[in-house]
Amino acid sequence: MTVISLAEDARTDQGCDFGTYPYALESLVLPYPGTRTRGRAKRARAPHADVLRETAFSRPLPPPVTPEELYWFRWITGHQAVFALWQLIDDELELVLKDGVESAAARATSLIHAYSVLLVYTGSPTRELYERLIRPAMMLQHRSFSGRWARDYAAIPPQLRSLRARYRQAEAPEAIAELNRAGKFNHQVHMAIAAKLIPDGDSLLRAGDGAAALGAPTEETSRLYDAFFATHRALRTRPEVIAQLIRRLRVILLDLHSNGLYPAVSSSAAECPVELREGDLACFTNGAAPLLVEAGRTLDSLCH
Repeated sequence: MTVISLAEDARTDQGCDFGTYPYALESLVLPYPGTRTRGRAKRARAPHADVLRETAFSRPLPPPVTPEELYWFRWITGHQAVFALWQLIDDELELVLKDGVESAAARATSLIHAYSVLLVYTGSPTRELYERLIRPAMMLQHRSFSGRWARDYAAIPPQLRSLRARYRQAEAPEAIAELNRAGKFNHQVHMAIAAKLIPDGDSLLRAGDGAAALGAPTEETSRLYDAFFATHRALRTRPEVIAQLIRRLRVILLDLHSNGLYPAVSSSAAECPVELREGDLACFTNGAAPLLVEAGRTLDSLCH
């Protein structure tokens, strides 16, 4: 096994060579859903899983200057990683639905678990900070700003519903049964994070557009959504999408190793719903790093 010690790389002083300073953002460039090409991956210095695992031994990031700096970084970078994951999940679900490919089901399960971890990661700010910093910023972008405008996510819920419906009466192969469980857990995590950040359930879409007329995305609202998360659209190959995802998973892991999921100076642990601390969903809170490293192993398999 080839191992790269990131601690020996002087560029890790700048946050795993991500951004221009620790907790800085980078723009993300993704193709429009369904338009990416296979392309050819460059020879990696080490497997993605090894690079992500070795992040634990890197030089830690300095403490953030303010909680606002940390949680804004998490909100934007975590969402960018999710956008790239959605495109790859879409690919694997298509294989499962079309041909019943069990190896694709296993890959989709791993990537959906990583998505669940990133929901917890992006949802880690305190309720007070979310209400004071993040929610107003989204409202300034659009008073009805909504995750429904995320163009990369649109195909995934119907695919998961189709998969559950297909095996409602029939026994599913184990890999597909695990995939259905991963989808169920992901929905539960999403609901738990929403309850943590917005206990009254009043989303911007519901508050700003009572008739929910803006719930159906348009090209304009999807562009606004991309712009908020510093995401641009251009033709990119699958290896290029994966490379951008790995950069983000790497710095997210470095943040978690340096600061913990709930930093002591601004911890929202007490606001975390019990279902994220106990039972089936606790692994997404307590086992975040192993699940992201496992996703790196899955990404390695997609590069060969």
